[in-house]
Amino acid sequence: MLKIYGKVEDGTKAEIMGWVLSIREQKTLAFIIIVDNRKQVQLVVNDIKLLNHVRQNAVISASGTVKKTTQAPGGFEIHVNELRLISKVKKEPPFNIMAKELPSIDLRLDNRALDLRRPYNLDLFNIRATLIRSMREHLYSNGFLEVNTPKIIASASEGGAALFPLMYYDKQAFLAQSPQLYKEELTMPFEKVFEIGPIFRAEPSRTLKHLSESVSLDVEAAFFTNEDLMNLIEGLVKDLLSDIWESSSDLLMRIKAPKLNLPERFNRFTYGKIIDWLSENGRKINFGDDLGQKDLELFGSHINDFYFITEWPIKLKPFYIQPKDSEVTLSFDLMYRELELSSGGERVHDPSILRKNLKGAGLPLKSFRHHLIPYYYGMPPHGGFGMGVERFLMTVTGADNIREVSLYPRDVRRLTP
Repeated sequence: MLKIYGKVEDGTKAEIMGWVLSIREQKTLAFIIIVDNRKQVQLVVNDIKLLNHVRQNAVISASGTVKKTTQAPGGFEIHVNELRLISKVKKEPPFNIMAKELPSIDLRLDNRALDLRRPYNLDLFNIRATLIRSMREHLYSNGFLEVNTPKIIASASEGGAALFPLMYYDKQAFLAQSPQLYKEELTMPFEKVFEIGPIFRAEPSRTLKHLSESVSLDVEAAFFTNEDLMNLIEGLVKDLLSDIWESSSDLLMRIKAPKLNLPERFNRFTYGKIIDWLSENGRKINFGDDLGQKDLELFGSHINDFYFITEWPIKLKPFYIQPKDSEVTLSFDLMYRELELSSGGERVHDPSILRKNLKGAGLPLKSFRHHLIPYYYGMPPHGGFGMGVERFLMTVTGADNIREVSLYPRDVRRLTP
């Protein structure tokens, strides 16, 4: 907490409380960097006797006078005449948050609250907050209503086995894979909705791009075609990048975030054209096979910016995706190079087709009985998409491990802290 009693100019009285990021002692004075509300402020202590028991990570309060200088964070420093130790460091930390060489990510995650004090993380999660705020503002400005859907559900949203089961009183329930079915139903009364919230996927693999609990932006809109949806998400991405670089350029430069290639219009490549290109470049893919990581890396390095993969085969998409014909769907994935950022498309709104698709996917109709009911009361044509917040943040910041951009990541090996 910083209080400056007047303008930021030489001689103005100031008080501050925060935790110590670093201490640099000289013979007759010391420089302390203290963190106040995620921002760094430099203190100059002319009487080193005041430093009694003050160490890195301690919580202190100080009062003194302001001195303007371009050498200090924020353009000023506080020359201290009183300093009080509020919370003493009672144990040697397992690593130095200011060290040039970091310990393993597992050690840092085991001590995550300490790790989050690193300047890199202070900047990164400020950027994340800006990103989420910009998502909301863009969708609000386009007439979308923010909603919250249940995270304890009775059956799978998308089928499959990647579910976390739990007991709900005397019944079995699951953590939601996505808000998919609820957001579709909500287009009936509200037309255009979005949600930013957690999703849970019990996938046993542990990669640099997957989490068991992540945050997703989910969007659904009545009367939106596949092209409308791609235009919406393209405009969203461009606005997000513009907002982040306009408001947080200093943070992005400090963490050495990459300048992303942003084409005037995101290219659209059908799944069929991509497998043809891969075949011409030594990767034989049969129509209907999923694109593997090596396939996406090869094609992604060829494109080197944002693009869409459209018209995925029916067998590769969930039961609720609208078919275009007997082979492909009205669907898309948004990619940056080889990384999938978003998946979406038009949805089935005819209950007879939805029932047929559920049977074809081997899913019991009784488990989706409540979801089918609204479709008999005039369900509008609709479509939408989901975008992983952590994956988009990885792209923006250049992080190569998704655990770095999650406050407390959860994966197949990590349930604590």
